[in-house]
Amino acid sequence: MEISCNSCGKKINLPDEKVPQGKSFNVVCPQCKNKIIVEQGAAPSANSPEGTAAVSPAVTQFQPPEDEAGLDFSEGGQKTALVCDDKNKDIVKSALNELDYRVSIASSSEDAINKMRFTLYDVILLNEEFDKGTPENNAVLKYIQPMAMPTRRKIFFAMLGKNFRTLDNMTAFVKSANMVINIKDLQNLKNIIKKSVADNEAFYKVFKETLREAGKV
Repeated sequence: MEISCNSCGKKINLPDEKVPQGKSFNVVCPQCKNKIIVEQGAAPSANSPEGTAAVSPAVTQFQPPEDEAGLDFSEGGQKTALVCDDKNKDIVKSALNELDYRVSIASSSEDAINKMRFTLYDVILLNEEFDKGTPENNAVLKYIQPMAMPTRRKIFFAMLGKNFRTLDNMTAFVKSANMVINIKDLQNLKNIIKKSVADNEAFYKVFKETLREAGKV
């Protein structure tokens, strides 16, 4: 399937085997980071929602280019999460699944960064020692920290570490994260994420509504 970004016009080839059959789904443009809503079954009309992509006929036996290997789809309206943790991924995934997130597991820093290039995740959880990283030198963290604010504020970013004090706002600020969690508190991860994400959404609600009314989102 080939789609065109309604914002910058970039054409994106999607591997047929990854496309949810007969359902709408979202994908992020790798060029401008616009969130594209793909409606299947009918060509978009003049009354189609903003962000809906034009869909071309499926490409037979399509082989995705190397730089598009990180495409990760979600059905329309479904919450998504990316887990970057070598040691605790099963516990973290289970907690996120219980909160109805569609969870992707990064196999390496390179894989995580490639996934983030094509997917705007609602939640990202990163262990500061992921993929042999250190608190001082973590490749995924270095990718997230300089993100443009219009993109960054759409992501709830949490860091896991053995030396963090869970919900320490100052440490979170220093790390450019929304929240930090000590590994010892993983048994309470579901409740911690649920409350923290809700608080974050409430905090930004008025701000986001103002941007929307101004036509900036």
